[in-house]
Amino acid sequence: MIILLLCILGFLNAFYLYFQYKREVATGRKMFCLIGGDCGAVVGSKYGRTFGIKNEITGMVYYFLLAFSQFFGQNPNIFITIGVSVALIFSFYLLFVQIVILRKFCSWCLIAIGINTLLAYLIVI
Repeated sequence: MIILLLCILGFLNAFYLYFQYKREVATGRKMFCLIGGDCGAVVGSKYGRTFGIKNEITGMVYYFLLAFSQFFGQNPNIFITIGVSVALIFSFYLLFVQIVILRKFCSWCLIAIGINTLLAYLIVI
């Protein structure tokens, strides 16, 4: 049940991030950041896309598929374990990007990293 809740929170976080960035691009209104960072600069950077797809969209699909597998009682199998592990590694890569390369932070991105870390702990470890 905790995994399903984290998936829902992760999906909503990614959706809100996507919505906020689209609004910033359309209206020029800066994204709200809980820690006062520059979410727009992080999300709008060249690191905000992977293989041409916005990271928020990939995140929504990831959380949906993981929630779907949990909702229908799918016990963690090798595919779920690999998917969660890849998401965790990618999350830490994006954290590295924020700290070392961009030197800017996005609270919503940090929340996603936290959710992915908790999911990996609950599923993989």
